[in-house]
Amino acid sequence: MSSYLIKKDNYTGEIIYMEYDLEGYKFKPKHDDSKPYIKVNSVTIYKPEMIDHLLTKKFEKKFDRLSQIIMNFLYQDDESSDEGDFMILLDEVARLKSVVELKYQRYLQVEEYKDYIHKLAFLDNQLRQKIAIINYKNNLYYQTERGRSM
Repeated sequence: MSSYLIKKDNYTGEIIYMEYDLEGYKFKPKHDDSKPYIKVNSVTIYKPEMIDHLLTKKFEKKFDRLSQIIMNFLYQDDESSDEGDFMILLDEVARLKSVVELKYQRYLQVEEYKDYIHKLAFLDNQLRQKIAIINYKNNLYYQTERGRSM
């Protein structure tokens, strides 16, 4: 399917600009069946500023939700902490990073792309540090329990 953009003169109706096979950001909007709006299967945005704004909102929403969950886990008691929970969160950070790298990179400006990757790397670092602390405490506890039983 070809993509094109046509601009017409409002008074004469003549075509003043035409462009074929544009590169744009495609997405499928969510729609609510209870509302009597026009149903749209897919939307393609071509204006770079709009794409940038849309992707920023999408990333910030996902990043804020993920960082809140991670911060709750990071600041909970170490006794109730499980390494598996942090590994799942680490996978979520890696998944979001891959979405940014594979889907968003070609639409974002270089500075914003680097900023997103930097934010995700920070969360990844925090999780890896917490996993290392939990492993160290578990090994220390195991060593002391093993030393007492001998």
